[in-house]
Amino acid sequence: MKRLKILSLVLVVGLLFSCQPTVQSEPEVDLTTYNLNLATAQKFFATFSSEDLEVQKPLLCPGVTHYAPFLGSEPAKMDAMLANSKGWMDNFDDISYGDSKWFPGTDDSGKPNGSVMTSGSWTATSVATGNVVTVSAFHTFVFNAKNQIHEVRDYFDATGVMAAAMKVD
Repeated sequence: MKRLKILSLVLVVGLLFSCQPTVQSEPEVDLTTYNLNLATAQKFFATFSSEDLEVQKPLLCPGVTHYAPFLGSEPAKMDAMLANSKGWMDNFDDISYGDSKWFPGTDDSGKPNGSVMTSGSWTATSVATGNVVTVSAFHTFVFNAKNQIHEVRDYFDATGVMAAAMKVD
């Protein structure tokens, strides 16, 4: 009788442990390229805030394509992108990017591909009116093998920014 109890106890314990799911460790993700590109993207934004186009230039690959946030705008190459940036810099002071969150972009299978995404808020003061404008934004960056920005896409209400900047009470 005692043997039957021990055998029953061993069987119950064995069943309990055999029903536990196997724990699989998360696959290791290599973020080396992302981290290099992240540093480039953050430097690009810092130089935009300090209004330094000359320091921005080496961060961009010669074939860069910029997708501006204005409705109906066409993709721009290097010269047009820099002219666009200069336009923002000429019309706004105290440009800053805050409340930012940075994320690795992924390929179709969900694996990090070296691209960088960020969301945050831009704040700037209109040179013409002194109005302080803040807008939520989302940006994506794709890089070449030299960790230079190859593609930039900006998503925010650019027309609303201009309207708020020029608003007169």
